[in-house]
Amino acid sequence: MAKTRKTEKSVEIHEFYVIRTSGSLPALCRECGTGDAIMVAAEQAAVVARVPVRMIYRWVETAVIHFKEAPDGSIMVCLKSLPATTNQVISAQLCSADQFENGD
Repeated sequence: MAKTRKTEKSVEIHEFYVIRTSGSLPALCRECGTGDAIMVAAEQAAVVARVPVRMIYRWVETAVIHFKEAPDGSIMVCLKSLPATTNQVISAQLCSADQFENGD
């Protein structure tokens, strides 16, 4: 009788994003209170979260993520408050869809 072997392999992936700003340092999130949660433009947050920019705006409208509105109307989003995993993104999408349908 032949022996069978089972081999398991795991892969660990680390991603780093470089966000370039001109001039001063990026703003920090006042809601997080950790001192290391930076605020970025909605477009940059969409790239990091791997969702469309419209989803970022839905999360802002439903207060799923921390944000700050600038005097010119642009939105700055806290990177730490973005859903970190696919399950969190899906649940945040469902939450914002439910609130959108219910008119909240």
